[in-house]
Amino acid sequence: MRRMKLLFAVLSVVMLLGVAVPAAFAQDDQPLLPLDHPVASFLESRAVAAKLGATAEFRKMEWVAYDDVNKKLYMSMTEIGKGMTDGKGDIQLEENPCGIVYTADVDATNNISNLKPLIIGGPFDKEAKGDKCDPNNVANPDSVFTDTKGRLWIGEDTSYHVNNVLWMWDGTKLNRFATLPLGAEVTGFFAAKDGTVFLNVQHPSGSNLYPYNRGVVGVVNGFKATDAFKPMETPKGQDQRRVMTAAGQYQVLSRVGMTIPNDIHAQRFGQVNDLNGKLLAICNHPDGNMWLPTADDGSEGNLFSNYECQPGAVSRLYIRNNGKTWDVLEGENVDFSGVNGTWNNCGAIVSPWNTGMTGEEYEPFATQADWKKNVAPMTAYLGKQANPYDYGYIVEVSPDPNGDTAGAVVQKHYAMGRFSHEMNVVLPDNKTAYFGDDGTNTVMFKFVADEAGDMSAGTLYAAKVTQKPDQSFDLQWIKLGSGNDDEIADAIANFELPK
Repeated sequence: MRRMKLLFAVLSVVMLLGVAVPAAFAQDDQPLLPLDHPVASFLESRAVAAKLGATAEFRKMEWVAYDDVNKKLYMSMTEIGKGMTDGKGDIQLEENPCGIVYTADVDATNNISNLKPLIIGGPFDKEAKGDKCDPNNVANPDSVFTDTKGRLWIGEDTSYHVNNVLWMWDGTKLNRFATLPLGAEVTGFFAAKDGTVFLNVQHPSGSNLYPYNRGVVGVVNGFKATDAFKPMETPKGQDQRRVMTAAGQYQVLSRVGMTIPNDIHAQRFGQVNDLNGKLLAICNHPDGNMWLPTADDGSEGNLFSNYECQPGAVSRLYIRNNGKTWDVLEGENVDFSGVNGTWNNCGAIVSPWNTGMTGEEYEPFATQADWKKNVAPMTAYLGKQANPYDYGYIVEVSPDPNGDTAGAVVQKHYAMGRFSHEMNVVLPDNKTAYFGDDGTNTVMFKFVADEAGDMSAGTLYAAKVTQKPDQSFDLQWIKLGSGNDDEIADAIANFELPK
């Protein structure tokens, strides 16, 4: 998600392991896994897609959202550049550093066949000292979400606005609802069915006013996502160093580095330990939220929140509304040891069957030359050589429905493909999912499950695009392969890594 930011951010007392993220997918890189391997479609999804003719030219494909009111899909792209503007291949657009939001009509079979521009960022002024993108227009759109009225909410991840903005698009214009403190990205926006708005502050400047000098997870009280509001102006002075909203009051639910209430392990928010219990990191990057209510009226439940570091993390809070604000009753950091840890937990969504889905962004490239370096943080986490093919997936999380453990249960969905999973969205058929694939020279993917409500088996597709004169793209879906989590996990476990 972050533009030109470190993937690790920590409290000053903690020494961390870091790893460089490859800037782009290079089709001539030699992968560890041969592309004719039976499960290559799921472990080298982008490379196989390109080999079969899919378009591998997209730049910074971020979140996707589904609007059930108008039957539309939305996709944000941080910028139009690199492979989209080099004059080669299927996509040939003019550069736009301020980004764009695309939309597509979803047909009766849950398919999309054309992606067209909806909100175009800019104009861009590289000489401007403050806002290099128009302050009254979107800059570097990242997270997108639709409320129950079908209105589109857009969070920014930009250095081209002084303060990142949370916008609401009402179908005709952008309305500024919130601004974040200096240096902070808009993350974690989630509009619950009852209208409750969750919102996080990622990697804020340490010069901000307390508590916004560290990352926070929060909620807006006294406002519902479908309420009318008067758009706010850009903040001035000290207001640039705190969260500002056009309506309601922002409440901090958790803050990086603080002790998790009633956690049986007495851990802190953002804490990442290795498998021996040694502290590796305090991650200052709270990202996507997954709200799983337990009460029918939405007044209490589990809030899962991503932490975008390597290794990655997800916290769980059990919260209850007291009529005015929210009480935090207990929490934990989710245990991912059963799946060899998780990586760069970025965007998130809640499935139609009320489980969380967290995306592992910037998959560690499994290339012959540098695969060990790319996966070094996970080697430190495991205490043994990590396998890069263990990371880069959608991971499903939820409280244990059987009560066999006091913590959350997790499942990595290898069948949904391995690439830079910003996040995914599942359509109302409970089978079809679309993804953001962040990075450079990336691919648009679609997954169709074999059975509704079960993402563990299905078919993966990639898009071949044809650019139209109106700058939209016709989409032809190429089948990459069919598989299931168990057989792919078995192939990973039995794959012999080079010495």
